Amino acid sequence: MTIAKFKVVIRLEKIAKSTNEVPVCLRITKDRRTTYKTLLHIDPKYWDVKGQCVKKQHPYAETLNATITKKKAEIEQETCLLTLVNDSISIATIRNKINDRTSFDLFEYANKYIEQLCKEGKHATYKKNKSVIKKLHEYVKQDNLPIKSITEDFLKRYESYLMNTVGNNRNTTTVNMKAIAKLVRDICHHYDLDEISNPFRKLKFKREQTERTFLEIEDIKKIQNLRLRLCNPLYDARELFLFECYTGIRISDILSLKWKNITDKEIIISMRKTGKPLTIPIQNYVSLILNKRRMIVEANGGQINAEKYVFNILKADVEKISAEEALNIISSATAMINTRLKLIAKKVGIDKKLSTHVARHSFATLLVTKDVNLLTIRDLLGHSDVRVTQVYAQVISKKKVEAINVLNNL
Repeated sequence: MTIAKFKVVIRLEKIAKSTNEVPVCLRITKDRRTTYKTLLHIDPKYWDVKGQCVKKQHPYAETLNATITKKKAEIEQETCLLTLVNDSISIATIRNKINDRTSFDLFEYANKYIEQLCKEGKHATYKKNKSVIKKLHEYVKQDNLPIKSITEDFLKRYESYLMNTVGNNRNTTTVNMKAIAKLVRDICHHYDLDEISNPFRKLKFKREQTERTFLEIEDIKKIQNLRLRLCNPLYDARELFLFECYTGIRISDILSLKWKNITDKEIIISMRKTGKPLTIPIQNYVSLILNKRRMIVEANGGQINAEKYVFNILKADVEKISAEEALNIISSATAMINTRLKLIAKKVGIDKKLSTHVARHSFATLLVTKDVNLLTIRDLLGHSDVRVTQVYAQVISKKKVEAINVLNNL
């Protein structure tokens, strides 16, 4: 192991013509390679080369020398922490580290990453990562977690804690572990750490195939035929559910759907989750729902406004508020709708746990049942990868196996 060497120097070749000052730098040498970190600037006539300090003749010599001492100590400590992570650390890694104040403490790194997600308006990812780090913080029970402390044994114990103490299922646990893995991987990559420093390199976290609840067309018709008054709180929940059943559009996009997104034959939106455009042809029952919404507006003496919501559920225009506020009001509205859908299921005698996402699953499953091409279904659902869509084909394959097993038991 080669120890890094430090020396405070001035760089005469970097003299500024306008001020006649030169940078005072900490020169760091390791494995015969050198990097510099600028500490401050000064007129070279005030520099004591032998003493590596500002001469007493300078009016602010005491303050400047204190600054040099402080910054030098901080950088030496940073470099020391790097060598604790990996004693064969390169000068390039040291350079990256001292030019970026991000810590090798996972919590500090994670907090800066989460703050950046918030600034970028990625509030769904922001909330997920915030939850992940909160659980890890509660497990560690301290404010710091150097990545050197994150060993394979630590990760295995934490995985067990999530499942057996917190009560997370297999897939939620995997989501948490993969989020931590990303943070550690980013730290290793950002600072050119050897892959051997990454404790996740030998670990794999499994996912379990979850049952996707969906409705057969007969159950959808039961909900469709349920008689509800317009003033009934269940009315809008039923209409939203059926709208999703026949379009496959996510509930967040249906809630924020405006009349400007509706043409004579198509619904054209930019998906909130991905920002990608999506065009869905208007199905007959969807057309009926839209016509009823128009009639309701006109019956109350109003006119169709392109900027108004088709379903008047949200209490604010999500295009005019922050992304975080929009996420919160959409989540709240979705929770309220899901509560009402469970009451609807009870009324029509459906024993499945209804939610808005069941409608989207039902849409996809019905199309697979009718032998619609998977690529077409992928495009209608707005999936970026057909492998996500293939899950619905697997659901149908399972149904076929179950059907044959019924015959086997005759």
